[in-house]
Amino acid sequence: MIYLKLLLTLYFTTHLFSSTSSDTKCIVCHNDISHRIDNSIMNNMHGVLDVLKYQFLETKIIEQTTGINYLRNKPTKDQTLAEDHFSKLCAACHIDQDPTIFNPNYHTPRGGGCTTCHHVDDTKGIDKDHKNITTKIPSSNCLKCHNRSNRIGLSYFGKFESEGYGTPYKNGELTHKIDKNRYYYELPADIHHTSAKLDCIDCHTEKGVMGDGKQHKHMEDSVDISCVDCHDPKFEPIENFGLASMLIALNGNMPYPKEIAITKRKNSPLYQLQKDNNTTKFYRKKDGKDFDMILMSNSPYHKLAIHQRLDCTACHSSWIASCYGCHEVYFKNSKQYDWIKHKKTKGKWIELRSYLRYESPALAIGYNGKIMPTAPGCQVITTIYDKNITNEGFHSFAYAAWDPHTTQKHSRDCIDCHINPQTLGLGAGILDIKDGNITFEPFYNSIKSGLPIDYPIDSLVSKDGQQFQTFSRDKARGFNKYEVIKIVEAYKCILCHDQWDDPIYKDYNKSKTLFYSKKTKCSLKLIK
Repeated sequence: MIYLKLLLTLYFTTHLFSSTSSDTKCIVCHNDISHRIDNSIMNNMHGVLDVLKYQFLETKIIEQTTGINYLRNKPTKDQTLAEDHFSKLCAACHIDQDPTIFNPNYHTPRGGGCTTCHHVDDTKGIDKDHKNITTKIPSSNCLKCHNRSNRIGLSYFGKFESEGYGTPYKNGELTHKIDKNRYYYELPADIHHTSAKLDCIDCHTEKGVMGDGKQHKHMEDSVDISCVDCHDPKFEPIENFGLASMLIALNGNMPYPKEIAITKRKNSPLYQLQKDNNTTKFYRKKDGKDFDMILMSNSPYHKLAIHQRLDCTACHSSWIASCYGCHEVYFKNSKQYDWIKHKKTKGKWIELRSYLRYESPALAIGYNGKIMPTAPGCQVITTIYDKNITNEGFHSFAYAAWDPHTTQKHSRDCIDCHINPQTLGLGAGILDIKDGNITFEPFYNSIKSGLPIDYPIDSLVSKDGQQFQTFSRDKARGFNKYEVIKIVEAYKCILCHDQWDDPIYKDYNKSKTLFYSKKTKCSLKLIK
Protein backbone atom coordinates (compact mmCIF):
# COMPACT_ATOMS: atom_id res chain seq x y z
CA MET A 1 0.00 0.00 0.00
CA ILE A 2 2.85 2.36 0.86
CA TYR A 3 4.42 1.52 -2.49
CA LEU A 4 1.14 2.46 -4.26
CA LYS A 5 1.02 5.82 -2.47
CA LEU A 6 4.60 6.59 -3.39
CA LEU A 7 3.99 5.58 -6.99
CA LEU A 8 0.90 7.78 -7.29
CA THR A 9 2.61 10.72 -5.63
CA LEU A 10 5.53 10.34 -8.04
CA TYR A 11 3.08 10.23 -10.95
CA PHE A 12 1.46 13.48 -9.91
CA THR A 13 4.63 15.39 -9.12
CA THR A 14 6.59 14.34 -12.20
CA HIS A 15 3.93 13.86 -14.86
CA LEU A 16 0.72 15.79 -14.32
CA PHE A 17 2.43 18.74 -12.68
CA SER A 18 5.52 18.82 -14.84
CA SER A 19 6.52 22.35 -15.74
CA THR A 20 9.53 24.07 -17.20
CA SER A 21 8.55 27.64 -16.33
CA SER A 22 5.97 29.56 -14.38
CA ASP A 23 4.33 30.59 -17.65
CA THR A 24 3.45 27.03 -18.67
CA LYS A 25 -0.28 26.70 -19.21
CA CYS A 26 -2.13 24.10 -17.16
CA ILE A 27 -3.79 22.83 -20.33
CA VAL A 28 -0.52 21.25 -21.46
CA CYS A 29 -0.95 18.49 -18.89
CA HIS A 30 -4.62 18.84 -17.93
CA ASN A 31 -6.39 19.05 -21.26
CA ASP A 32 -9.23 16.74 -20.15
CA ILE A 33 -10.07 18.92 -17.13
CA SER A 34 -9.68 22.09 -19.18
CA HIS A 35 -12.38 20.85 -21.59
CA ARG A 36 -14.75 20.20 -18.70
CA ILE A 37 -14.16 23.63 -17.21
CA ASP A 38 -14.72 25.34 -20.55
CA ASN A 39 -18.28 24.00 -20.50
CA SER A 40 -18.93 24.59 -16.81
CA ILE A 41 -21.27 27.19 -15.40
CA MET A 42 -18.44 28.42 -13.17
CA ASN A 43 -16.59 29.47 -16.32
CA ASN A 44 -19.25 30.75 -18.71
CA MET A 45 -21.98 31.76 -16.19
CA HIS A 46 -24.72 31.20 -18.74
CA GLY A 47 -27.15 30.19 -15.98
CA VAL A 48 -26.93 33.67 -14.47
CA LEU A 49 -27.31 35.41 -17.83
CA ASP A 50 -30.18 33.24 -19.05
CA VAL A 51 -32.23 33.66 -15.87
CA LEU A 52 -31.51 37.41 -15.84
CA LYS A 53 -32.86 37.78 -19.37
CA TYR A 54 -35.98 35.87 -18.29
CA GLN A 55 -36.48 37.98 -15.17
CA PHE A 56 -35.94 41.18 -17.13
CA LEU A 57 -38.93 40.07 -19.24
CA GLU A 58 -36.82 39.74 -22.40
CA THR A 59 -37.64 36.05 -22.94
CA LYS A 60 -40.84 34.14 -22.21
CA ILE A 61 -38.90 31.00 -21.36
CA ILE A 62 -35.33 30.53 -20.17
CA GLU A 63 -33.31 30.30 -23.39
CA GLN A 64 -29.88 28.77 -22.92
CA THR A 65 -26.93 30.79 -24.26
CA THR A 66 -23.19 30.29 -23.87
CA GLY A 67 -22.98 33.09 -21.32
CA ILE A 68 -19.65 34.92 -21.32
CA ASN A 69 -18.77 33.57 -24.76
CA TYR A 70 -22.16 34.67 -26.10
CA LEU A 71 -21.49 38.29 -25.09
CA ARG A 72 -17.75 38.43 -25.68
CA ASN A 73 -18.09 39.27 -29.37
CA LYS A 74 -21.53 40.87 -29.33
CA PRO A 75 -21.36 44.65 -29.94
CA THR A 76 -22.41 46.71 -26.94
CA LYS A 77 -24.96 48.61 -29.02
CA ASP A 78 -26.74 45.34 -29.77
CA GLN A 79 -26.95 44.17 -26.15
CA THR A 80 -30.23 44.06 -24.29
CA LEU A 81 -30.65 45.66 -20.86
CA ALA A 82 -30.19 42.31 -19.13
CA GLU A 83 -27.05 41.58 -21.13
CA ASP A 84 -25.62 45.01 -20.32
CA HIS A 85 -26.50 44.54 -16.63
CA PHE A 86 -24.80 41.14 -16.62
CA SER A 87 -21.67 42.50 -18.31
CA LYS A 88 -21.23 45.33 -15.83
CA LEU A 89 -22.50 43.95 -12.51
CA CYS A 90 -22.20 40.16 -12.74
CA ALA A 91 -19.50 39.06 -15.17
CA ALA A 92 -16.51 39.93 -12.98
CA CYS A 93 -16.83 36.46 -11.46
CA HIS A 94 -15.75 33.89 -14.00
CA ILE A 95 -12.62 31.86 -13.71
CA ASP A 96 -10.86 32.82 -16.94
CA GLN A 97 -11.08 36.49 -15.96
CA ASP A 98 -7.85 38.51 -16.13
CA PRO A 99 -7.01 39.22 -12.47
CA THR A 100 -4.92 42.28 -13.34
CA ILE A 101 -8.02 44.31 -14.20
CA PHE A 102 -9.13 44.47 -10.55
CA ASN A 103 -8.25 47.48 -8.41
CA PRO A 104 -6.97 45.98 -5.14
CA ASN A 105 -8.20 49.05 -3.24
CA TYR A 106 -11.79 48.23 -4.16
CA HIS A 107 -12.02 44.64 -5.39
CA THR A 108 -10.73 41.21 -4.49
CA PRO A 109 -9.40 39.65 -7.73
CA ARG A 110 -11.92 37.17 -9.11
CA GLY A 111 -10.51 35.17 -11.95
CA GLY A 112 -7.19 33.99 -13.25
CA GLY A 113 -7.89 30.51 -14.58
CA CYS A 114 -6.93 27.39 -12.62
CA THR A 115 -4.98 29.40 -10.06
CA THR A 116 -8.16 31.21 -9.01
CA CYS A 117 -8.95 28.13 -6.95
CA HIS A 118 -5.75 26.11 -6.75
CA HIS A 119 -3.30 28.88 -5.81
CA VAL A 120 -2.29 29.19 -2.15
CA ASP A 121 -0.30 32.40 -2.64
CA ASP A 122 -1.70 35.02 -5.02
CA THR A 123 1.41 37.20 -4.72
CA LYS A 124 3.57 34.73 -6.65
CA GLY A 125 3.34 33.01 -9.97
CA ILE A 126 3.31 29.25 -10.43
CA ASP A 127 6.67 27.94 -9.31
CA LYS A 128 8.44 25.21 -11.26
CA ASP A 129 7.72 22.51 -8.68
CA HIS A 130 4.07 23.50 -8.16
CA LYS A 131 4.61 23.94 -4.42
CA ASN A 132 2.06 26.74 -4.26
CA ILE A 133 -0.56 24.77 -6.23
CA THR A 134 -2.88 22.61 -4.14
CA THR A 135 -6.00 20.45 -4.20
CA LYS A 136 -6.60 21.45 -0.56
CA ILE A 137 -8.39 24.59 -1.69
CA PRO A 138 -9.09 27.04 1.16
CA SER A 139 -12.61 28.43 1.47
CA SER A 140 -11.18 31.94 1.16
CA ASN A 141 -10.58 31.21 -2.53
CA CYS A 142 -14.25 30.25 -2.97
CA LEU A 143 -15.43 33.38 -1.17
CA LYS A 144 -13.78 35.60 -3.76
CA CYS A 145 -16.90 35.04 -5.85
CA HIS A 146 -19.47 33.27 -3.69
CA ASN A 147 -20.42 36.22 -1.47
CA ARG A 148 -23.27 37.72 -3.47
CA SER A 149 -26.46 36.41 -5.09
CA ASN A 150 -27.89 33.94 -2.53
CA ARG A 151 -24.83 34.58 -0.32
CA ILE A 152 -24.27 30.94 0.60
CA GLY A 153 -20.54 31.54 1.07
CA LEU A 154 -21.16 34.16 3.74
CA SER A 155 -24.04 32.28 5.36
CA TYR A 156 -21.99 29.12 5.82
CA PHE A 157 -19.57 31.04 8.04
CA GLY A 158 -22.34 32.83 9.96
CA LYS A 159 -22.09 36.15 8.16
CA PHE A 160 -25.17 38.08 7.08
CA GLU A 161 -24.69 41.15 4.91
CA SER A 162 -26.25 44.12 6.70
CA GLU A 163 -27.92 47.11 5.09
CA GLY A 164 -24.75 49.17 5.17
CA TYR A 165 -25.00 50.91 8.52
CA GLY A 166 -21.42 49.96 9.33
CA THR A 167 -22.09 48.41 12.71
CA PRO A 168 -20.82 47.11 15.05
CA TYR A 169 -18.28 49.80 15.87
CA LYS A 170 -15.42 48.43 17.97
CA ASN A 171 -12.13 49.89 19.16
CA GLY A 172 -12.58 53.04 17.13
CA GLU A 173 -13.26 51.36 13.79
CA LEU A 174 -15.81 49.43 11.79
CA THR A 175 -14.76 45.83 12.23
CA HIS A 176 -17.33 43.71 10.36
CA LYS A 177 -16.42 44.43 6.74
CA ILE A 178 -16.92 42.19 3.73
CA ASP A 179 -15.19 44.66 1.43
CA LYS A 180 -14.83 48.43 1.12
CA ASN A 181 -18.56 49.22 1.18
CA ARG A 182 -20.21 46.08 2.58
CA TYR A 183 -20.71 45.02 6.18
CA TYR A 184 -22.01 41.97 8.01
CA TYR A 185 -23.63 40.79 11.22
CA GLU A 186 -22.65 37.59 13.00
CA LEU A 187 -25.31 34.85 13.02
CA PRO A 188 -25.22 31.09 13.72
CA ALA A 189 -22.85 29.46 11.25
CA ASP A 190 -23.47 26.14 9.55
CA ILE A 191 -22.82 23.17 11.84
CA HIS A 192 -20.34 21.72 9.36
CA HIS A 193 -18.23 24.81 10.03
CA THR A 194 -18.81 25.21 13.77
CA SER A 195 -18.38 21.53 14.65
CA ALA A 196 -15.79 20.35 12.15
CA LYS A 197 -14.35 23.46 10.44
CA LEU A 198 -15.01 21.88 7.06
CA ASP A 199 -14.06 23.83 3.96
CA CYS A 200 -16.23 24.08 0.86
CA ILE A 201 -14.21 21.35 -0.87
CA ASP A 202 -14.92 18.87 1.92
CA CYS A 203 -18.44 18.56 0.51
CA HIS A 204 -18.27 19.70 -3.11
CA THR A 205 -16.74 17.23 -5.56
CA GLU A 206 -14.31 18.05 -8.34
CA LYS A 207 -16.93 17.00 -10.90
CA GLY A 208 -19.58 19.16 -9.25
CA VAL A 209 -17.31 22.22 -9.23
CA MET A 210 -15.25 21.87 -12.41
CA GLY A 211 -18.03 20.31 -14.45
CA ASP A 212 -18.59 16.96 -16.11
CA GLY A 213 -18.12 18.15 -19.69
CA LYS A 214 -21.79 18.96 -20.28
CA GLN A 215 -23.34 22.41 -20.56
CA HIS A 216 -25.91 22.22 -17.79
CA LYS A 217 -28.75 24.71 -17.75
CA HIS A 218 -28.52 25.68 -14.08
CA MET A 219 -26.09 25.41 -11.19
CA GLU A 220 -28.11 22.74 -9.38
CA ASP A 221 -27.82 20.53 -12.47
CA SER A 222 -24.05 20.67 -12.15
CA VAL A 223 -23.82 20.18 -8.37
CA ASP A 224 -23.08 16.56 -7.54
CA ILE A 225 -23.37 16.36 -3.74
CA SER A 226 -26.41 15.96 -1.51
CA CYS A 227 -26.89 15.53 2.24
CA VAL A 228 -27.68 11.82 1.97
CA ASP A 229 -24.41 11.09 0.17
CA CYS A 230 -22.63 11.46 3.52
CA HIS A 231 -25.38 10.89 6.10
CA ASP A 232 -26.94 7.90 4.33
CA PRO A 233 -23.94 6.84 2.25
CA LYS A 234 -23.49 4.27 -0.45
CA PHE A 235 -20.07 2.61 -0.43
CA GLU A 236 -18.09 0.87 -3.14
CA PRO A 237 -14.60 -0.71 -3.26
CA ILE A 238 -11.95 1.93 -3.79
CA GLU A 239 -10.30 -0.10 -6.54
CA ASN A 240 -13.27 0.84 -8.75
CA PHE A 241 -12.15 4.48 -8.68
CA GLY A 242 -8.64 5.24 -9.87
CA LEU A 243 -9.19 8.96 -9.39
CA ALA A 244 -9.94 8.46 -5.69
CA SER A 245 -6.68 6.57 -5.19
CA MET A 246 -4.75 9.36 -6.90
CA LEU A 247 -6.44 12.11 -4.86
CA ILE A 248 -5.82 10.28 -1.58
CA ALA A 249 -2.15 9.92 -2.47
CA LEU A 250 -1.91 13.56 -3.52
CA ASN A 251 -3.62 14.71 -0.33
CA GLY A 252 -1.19 12.77 1.83
CA ASN A 253 -3.17 13.21 5.05
CA MET A 254 -5.65 10.36 5.01
CA PRO A 255 -5.45 6.56 4.99
CA TYR A 256 -6.08 4.29 2.03
CA PRO A 257 -9.38 2.48 2.78
CA LYS A 258 -11.19 -0.61 1.57
CA GLU A 259 -14.34 1.30 0.61
CA ILE A 260 -15.29 4.90 -0.14
CA ALA A 261 -18.64 6.63 -0.50
CA ILE A 262 -19.92 7.76 -3.89
CA THR A 263 -22.47 10.41 -4.83
CA LYS A 264 -25.86 9.11 -5.86
CA ARG A 265 -26.27 11.60 -8.71
CA LYS A 266 -23.08 11.12 -10.73
CA ASN A 267 -21.19 8.36 -8.94
CA SER A 268 -18.35 10.70 -8.02
CA PRO A 269 -15.92 9.29 -5.43
CA LEU A 270 -16.10 10.85 -1.96
CA TYR A 271 -12.67 9.61 -1.01
CA GLN A 272 -12.78 11.53 2.28
CA LEU A 273 -15.71 9.40 3.52
CA GLN A 274 -14.26 5.97 4.13
CA LYS A 275 -15.42 2.63 5.47
CA ASP A 276 -13.22 -0.07 6.94
CA ASN A 277 -15.14 -3.00 8.40
CA ASN A 278 -17.76 -1.40 10.67
CA THR A 279 -16.05 1.97 11.00
CA THR A 280 -17.23 4.98 8.97
CA LYS A 281 -14.92 7.98 9.10
CA PHE A 282 -14.92 11.39 7.45
CA TYR A 283 -11.49 12.94 6.87
CA ARG A 284 -11.05 16.69 6.59
CA LYS A 285 -9.09 17.38 3.41
CA LYS A 286 -6.85 20.19 4.64
CA ASP A 287 -5.21 18.20 7.43
CA GLY A 288 -6.70 14.70 7.52
CA LYS A 289 -8.45 15.11 10.88
CA ASP A 290 -11.04 12.36 11.19
CA PHE A 291 -14.64 12.51 12.42
CA ASP A 292 -17.17 9.80 13.16
CA MET A 293 -19.87 10.25 10.55
CA ILE A 294 -23.34 10.90 11.98
CA LEU A 295 -25.71 8.72 10.00
CA MET A 296 -29.36 9.50 9.31
CA SER A 297 -31.68 7.99 11.92
CA ASN A 298 -34.85 6.00 11.34
CA SER A 299 -36.86 8.22 13.69
CA PRO A 300 -40.39 9.28 12.68
CA TYR A 301 -39.28 12.78 11.70
CA HIS A 302 -37.21 11.22 8.90
CA LYS A 303 -39.45 8.32 7.92
CA LEU A 304 -43.00 9.63 8.35
CA ALA A 305 -44.80 9.34 5.01
CA ILE A 306 -46.34 12.82 5.22
CA HIS A 307 -42.86 14.34 5.30
CA GLN A 308 -41.32 12.44 2.39
CA ARG A 309 -41.60 15.54 0.18
CA LEU A 310 -39.32 17.50 2.48
CA ASP A 311 -35.80 18.23 1.34
CA CYS A 312 -33.28 18.00 4.21
CA THR A 313 -32.74 21.75 3.99
CA ALA A 314 -36.41 22.49 4.72
CA CYS A 315 -36.05 21.40 8.33
CA HIS A 316 -32.36 21.82 9.10
CA SER A 317 -31.72 25.34 7.71
CA SER A 318 -31.85 27.79 10.60
CA TRP A 319 -32.01 31.08 8.66
CA ILE A 320 -31.81 32.47 5.15
CA ALA A 321 -30.55 35.74 3.69
CA SER A 322 -33.46 37.57 2.05
CA CYS A 323 -32.90 40.60 -0.16
CA TYR A 324 -36.20 42.30 -0.91
CA GLY A 325 -36.45 44.73 -3.79
CA CYS A 326 -33.26 45.44 -5.76
CA HIS A 327 -33.71 48.92 -7.19
CA GLU A 328 -31.64 49.03 -10.38
CA VAL A 329 -31.09 52.52 -11.79
CA TYR A 330 -29.80 52.68 -15.38
CA PHE A 331 -28.35 55.79 -17.02
CA LYS A 332 -28.36 55.34 -20.79
CA ASN A 333 -25.84 58.05 -21.58
CA SER A 334 -23.24 57.43 -18.87
CA LYS A 335 -20.41 54.92 -19.11
CA GLN A 336 -19.33 52.01 -16.95
CA TYR A 337 -16.64 49.31 -16.99
CA ASP A 338 -17.63 46.17 -18.87
CA TRP A 339 -16.08 43.07 -17.20
CA ILE A 340 -16.24 41.08 -20.44
CA LYS A 341 -14.90 43.61 -22.94
CA HIS A 342 -12.48 45.10 -20.38
CA LYS A 343 -13.29 48.70 -21.18
CA LYS A 344 -15.88 51.35 -20.38
CA THR A 345 -18.94 51.20 -22.58
CA LYS A 346 -22.13 53.24 -22.83
CA GLY A 347 -24.69 52.67 -20.08
CA LYS A 348 -24.24 52.74 -16.30
CA TRP A 349 -25.97 50.77 -13.54
CA ILE A 350 -26.38 51.65 -9.87
CA GLU A 351 -27.72 48.98 -7.53
CA LEU A 352 -29.68 50.15 -4.50
CA ARG A 353 -30.80 47.82 -1.69
CA SER A 354 -32.36 48.67 1.65
CA TYR A 355 -34.60 45.82 2.76
CA LEU A 356 -32.20 43.01 3.67
CA ARG A 357 -33.53 40.52 6.19
CA TYR A 358 -32.45 37.30 7.87
CA GLU A 359 -35.33 35.10 8.89
CA SER A 360 -36.66 31.57 9.17
CA PRO A 361 -36.80 30.38 5.57
CA ALA A 362 -40.07 30.48 3.71
CA LEU A 363 -40.81 27.10 2.15
CA ALA A 364 -41.95 26.26 -1.37
CA ILE A 365 -41.70 23.51 -3.96
CA GLY A 366 -38.11 23.68 -5.22
CA TYR A 367 -36.36 22.82 -8.46
CA ASN A 368 -36.15 19.18 -7.36
CA GLY A 369 -39.89 18.86 -6.76
CA LYS A 370 -39.34 18.76 -3.01
CA ILE A 371 -40.17 21.31 -0.32
CA MET A 372 -37.16 23.60 0.06
CA PRO A 373 -36.19 26.96 1.61
CA THR A 374 -36.97 29.90 -0.64
CA ALA A 375 -36.31 33.64 -0.70
CA PRO A 376 -36.35 36.56 -3.17
CA GLY A 377 -34.15 35.82 -6.11
CA CYS A 378 -34.47 38.50 -7.21
CA GLN A 379 -37.06 41.29 -7.08
CA VAL A 380 -36.06 43.79 -9.75
CA ILE A 381 -37.39 47.34 -9.77
CA THR A 382 -35.72 49.15 -12.67
CA THR A 383 -35.66 52.86 -13.41
CA ILE A 384 -34.17 54.00 -16.73
CA TYR A 385 -32.98 57.56 -17.37
CA ASP A 386 -32.13 59.00 -20.75
CA LYS A 387 -30.34 62.25 -21.62
CA ASN A 388 -33.45 64.34 -20.98
CA ILE A 389 -33.68 62.99 -17.37
CA THR A 390 -37.11 61.56 -18.11
CA ASN A 391 -37.48 58.02 -16.88
CA GLU A 392 -39.08 54.74 -17.73
CA GLY A 393 -38.74 51.32 -16.19
CA PHE A 394 -40.24 47.97 -15.29
CA HIS A 395 -40.47 45.57 -12.38
CA SER A 396 -40.21 41.80 -12.17
CA PHE A 397 -40.54 39.97 -8.86
CA ALA A 398 -39.25 36.42 -8.45
CA TYR A 399 -38.40 33.90 -5.77
CA ALA A 400 -35.84 31.08 -5.87
CA ALA A 401 -35.27 27.92 -3.83
CA TRP A 402 -31.83 26.88 -2.63
CA ASP A 403 -29.83 25.42 0.25
CA PRO A 404 -29.02 28.43 2.47
CA HIS A 405 -25.94 26.65 3.92
CA THR A 406 -27.07 27.41 7.49
CA THR A 407 -27.55 23.77 8.49
CA GLN A 408 -27.98 22.84 12.15
CA LYS A 409 -28.24 19.44 13.80
CA HIS A 410 -31.56 20.37 15.38
CA SER A 411 -34.53 20.95 13.11
CA ARG A 412 -37.20 23.61 13.05
CA ASP A 413 -40.05 22.89 15.41
CA CYS A 414 -43.58 21.95 14.39
CA ILE A 415 -45.05 25.38 15.09
CA ASP A 416 -42.45 27.21 13.00
CA CYS A 417 -43.32 25.14 9.95
CA HIS A 418 -47.07 24.68 10.31
CA ILE A 419 -48.35 27.93 11.86
CA ASN A 420 -45.74 30.54 10.88
CA PRO A 421 -47.13 32.62 7.96
CA GLN A 422 -43.62 33.43 6.74
CA THR A 423 -42.83 29.73 6.41
CA LEU A 424 -45.98 29.23 4.36
CA GLY A 425 -44.85 31.99 1.98
CA LEU A 426 -47.55 34.44 3.09
CA GLY A 427 -45.02 36.90 4.50
CA ALA A 428 -44.83 38.56 7.90
CA GLY A 429 -48.19 39.12 9.53
CA ILE A 430 -50.88 37.66 11.76
CA LEU A 431 -52.20 34.21 10.89
CA ASP A 432 -55.45 33.05 12.49
CA ILE A 433 -57.95 30.24 12.09
CA LYS A 434 -61.60 31.18 12.59
CA ASP A 435 -64.38 28.65 12.18
CA GLY A 436 -62.03 26.43 10.20
CA ASN A 437 -61.04 29.26 7.83
CA ILE A 438 -57.56 30.72 7.54
CA THR A 439 -57.23 34.49 7.87
CA PHE A 440 -54.07 36.51 7.36
CA GLU A 441 -53.28 40.17 7.98
CA PRO A 442 -49.90 41.20 6.46
CA PHE A 443 -47.59 43.70 8.11
CA TYR A 444 -46.11 45.10 4.89
CA ASN A 445 -48.18 47.37 2.65
CA SER A 446 -46.50 47.72 -0.74
CA ILE A 447 -48.82 50.40 -2.09
CA LYS A 448 -48.29 52.68 0.92
CA SER A 449 -44.55 52.08 0.53
CA GLY A 450 -44.69 53.36 -3.05
CA LEU A 451 -44.13 50.04 -4.78
CA PRO A 452 -45.84 49.17 -8.08
CA ILE A 453 -47.46 45.99 -6.70
CA ASP A 454 -50.65 45.29 -4.76
CA TYR A 455 -49.30 42.43 -2.61
CA PRO A 456 -46.73 42.49 0.22
CA ILE A 457 -43.16 42.47 -1.06
CA ASP A 458 -42.38 39.50 1.22
CA SER A 459 -45.40 37.49 0.08
CA LEU A 460 -44.95 34.62 -2.36
CA VAL A 461 -48.53 33.36 -2.22
CA SER A 462 -51.88 34.33 -0.74
CA LYS A 463 -53.69 32.25 1.88
CA ASP A 464 -55.75 30.88 -1.02
CA GLY A 465 -52.67 29.73 -2.89
CA GLN A 466 -52.55 32.53 -5.47
CA GLN A 467 -48.90 32.88 -6.49
CA PHE A 468 -47.80 36.51 -6.65
CA GLN A 469 -44.18 36.06 -7.73
CA THR A 470 -42.50 33.88 -10.35
CA PHE A 471 -39.83 31.20 -10.23
CA SER A 472 -37.14 30.59 -12.81
CA ARG A 473 -37.44 26.79 -12.58
CA ASP A 474 -40.13 24.61 -14.16
CA LYS A 475 -40.90 22.56 -11.04
CA ALA A 476 -40.60 25.39 -8.54
CA ARG A 477 -43.69 27.14 -7.15
CA GLY A 478 -45.33 28.34 -3.96
CA PHE A 479 -47.81 26.24 -2.03
CA ASN A 480 -51.27 25.95 -3.58
CA LYS A 481 -54.52 26.37 -1.63
CA TYR A 482 -54.83 22.67 -0.82
CA GLU A 483 -51.26 22.51 0.50
CA VAL A 484 -51.66 25.64 2.63
CA ILE A 485 -54.79 24.18 4.23
CA LYS A 486 -53.19 20.79 4.88
CA ILE A 487 -50.09 22.34 6.44
CA VAL A 488 -52.04 24.66 8.72
CA GLU A 489 -54.55 21.95 9.63
CA ALA A 490 -51.82 20.21 11.61
CA TYR A 491 -52.29 22.85 14.32
CA LYS A 492 -55.04 20.62 15.75
CA CYS A 493 -52.39 18.08 16.72
CA ILE A 494 -49.47 20.45 17.37
CA LEU A 495 -51.32 22.38 20.08
CA CYS A 496 -50.95 19.39 22.39
CA HIS A 497 -48.46 17.14 20.63
CA ASP A 498 -45.53 19.43 19.80
CA GLN A 499 -42.69 16.91 20.23
CA TRP A 500 -41.61 14.29 17.71
CA ASP A 501 -41.25 11.58 20.35
CA ASP A 502 -44.98 11.84 21.03
CA PRO A 503 -46.65 8.41 20.52
CA ILE A 504 -49.22 9.77 18.04
CA TYR A 505 -46.51 10.21 15.38
CA LYS A 506 -45.49 6.55 15.41
CA ASP A 507 -48.55 5.86 13.25
CA TYR A 508 -49.93 9.22 12.26
CA ASN A 509 -52.69 7.94 9.96
CA LYS A 510 -54.02 5.71 12.71
CA SER A 511 -53.91 8.62 15.15
CA LYS A 512 -55.85 10.84 12.74
CA THR A 513 -58.50 8.15 12.30
CA LEU A 514 -58.96 7.89 16.06
CA PHE A 515 -59.08 11.67 16.36
CA TYR A 516 -61.80 12.20 13.76
CA SER A 517 -63.71 9.23 15.21
CA LYS A 518 -63.80 11.12 18.51
CA LYS A 519 -61.92 8.32 20.26
CA THR A 520 -59.09 10.48 21.65
CA LYS A 521 -58.81 12.76 24.67
CA CYS A 522 -58.39 15.81 22.48
CA SER A 523 -60.98 18.54 22.64
CA LEU A 524 -63.92 17.79 20.34
CA LYS A 525 -64.11 21.49 19.54
CA LEU A 526 -61.03 21.14 17.35
CA ILE A 527 -62.88 18.84 14.94
CA LYS A 528 -65.22 21.59 13.76
